[in-house]
Amino acid sequence: MAAGINILVNDGGAPARIMKVANAAADIDAGTFVIFDGTDVAAANADLPDQSNAIGVLFVDATSGDPASVMTGSGIMCFLKATGTIGAGNNLSHDASGLAKNAGIAATDQRLAVALEGKGDTHTGFVKALLL
Repeated sequence: MAAGINILVNDGGAPARIMKVANAAADIDAGTFVIFDGTDVAAANADLPDQSNAIGVLFVDATSGDPASVMTGSGIMCFLKATGTIGAGNNLSHDASGLAKNAGIAATDQRLAVALEGKGDTHTGFVKALLL
């Protein structure tokens, strides 16, 4: 779990919304890209999709069956749970577990965020990013 990390850094006056979309399909960590599967909120389940169906980023840790609060909107500065090596300025998509990643992004893959610092610079396992 996100161990008390404040995921939202600044919404920058952007049209950010934090909504309880549905219940969590499983235990999901805050900072994970999530989808709505038609019934529940689940971790995004495609690796480097050319068209992601992510609805946003989980705001707080969610337990299976409990309501899941999702941050959605462009211009949000937040901490994303991440994998692999990420440097400041890298484009980010997600892996099959909803974790932000930079490795392997092709020209056709959808970018969901830009890293504002390197992974782990502020919180181990997380990267500060700006959602696109």
